[in-house]
Amino acid sequence: MLKKNQLLVEDIQKRAYNLLVDLTNYNENDKGYGLTLDHNMKPNVASIAATGFVLSGYIIGVKYGYISYDKAKKIVTKTLETLANNVGHYKGMFLHFVDIHTAERFKKNEYSTIDTLLCIKGVMSVEMFFDDEKITSLSRKIIDRIDWNHFVHTKDGKKMFYMAYNPDRDGDYAAGKSGFIFQWHMLAEQLLMYVIAAGSGQLNKKLALQLYEGFERVEGSYQGHKYFHSPGNTLFVYQYPLCWFDGKNYIDKDGFSWFENTKKATLGHRAWNLRNMHKFKTFSRYTFGLTASSTPTGYGVFHCIPSDSGTYLTDGTVQPNAMVGALVTNPKYALEAIRYMKSIDHVYTEYGFVDGYNFEKTQPWYSNRYITIDKGLELLMCNHYLSKDVVDAFMRHSYVQKGMEVLEWKKI
Repeated sequence: MLKKNQLLVEDIQKRAYNLLVDLTNYNENDKGYGLTLDHNMKPNVASIAATGFVLSGYIIGVKYGYISYDKAKKIVTKTLETLANNVGHYKGMFLHFVDIHTAERFKKNEYSTIDTLLCIKGVMSVEMFFDDEKITSLSRKIIDRIDWNHFVHTKDGKKMFYMAYNPDRDGDYAAGKSGFIFQWHMLAEQLLMYVIAAGSGQLNKKLALQLYEGFERVEGSYQGHKYFHSPGNTLFVYQYPLCWFDGKNYIDKDGFSWFENTKKATLGHRAWNLRNMHKFKTFSRYTFGLTASSTPTGYGVFHCIPSDSGTYLTDGTVQPNAMVGALVTNPKYALEAIRYMKSIDHVYTEYGFVDGYNFEKTQPWYSNRYITIDKGLELLMCNHYLSKDVVDAFMRHSYVQKGMEVLEWKKI
């Protein structure tokens, strides 16, 4: 059974890798070389976060023989040149979306801290894996120009990072006012921002700890599964850090494990599904997890109870990335779900699982949109489950090691 599980997960990993590289620009005459599309239905818009996932994917490609070491190193080098020299940034924080050919800003989208974080985790991982002087130089140029102090905000007496910046009053998320946008006051997917910022050497220890301790820890439970939850309790926010972070083996200075928190959140989501599956035709006793994906009416971010609103949100769409994303924390239930979903016609494709499927109406619906960050989550969680190639590279980075030291995180 162990061998069968490994082969099953390897196949998902390979198909996810193929999707990401197929949606990446390898035209050497373009300034956007190496950038990856946000999704396959928008052919010119690259996502800076997706580019971080595909950079990490080249490590997997080399380790599993999908691509040669030399070819991957060349692609990585040129991609880092694109990020270092062509993609717009504000105080080191990248634009969320850019034109995949020109690397120019897409419309009036924001400079995003979280999408930059997802990108630089890929940058840091390839720096350590390839151990090449030019790659290291480019990586440090990209990471070291981030002015972490510039994004520090004090709210209600607590230190927090701003979430984004937009110079245009009518730009994305600006709400009629140019400048900084919102702040990371809540538990979400930004966890490793505190580690990398602390490891950069820019923040003093007191400030680094204040930032990590500055976001809310709201505890809730569902059927006995107690955990700190995000405001909406969307499953991917717990999973994203574990694409790179060896959470199972580390606790913070108070002995808290974010790995265990994600495990409990997943069990809570599964318990909610079992109790409510009769309300939705698409649900089953195997599938679980309310998260973000394509839906019959567009992009949807679904959430579970407990939540700040006290309610859940779903239209019945099953989102496979939620279950593939649980391979590391809850492998038994994830594998059961994966086998079940593979048995459904039209759900498993040349690129692995569809982004979502829904049988609530008379006509079954299967997403034909592949969102690259959803597939990136699948790719990296498969690898974390199988061999931890990306995790091992990321964890070796001096900024990660130093950051955990500053925050007093401990290996267990």
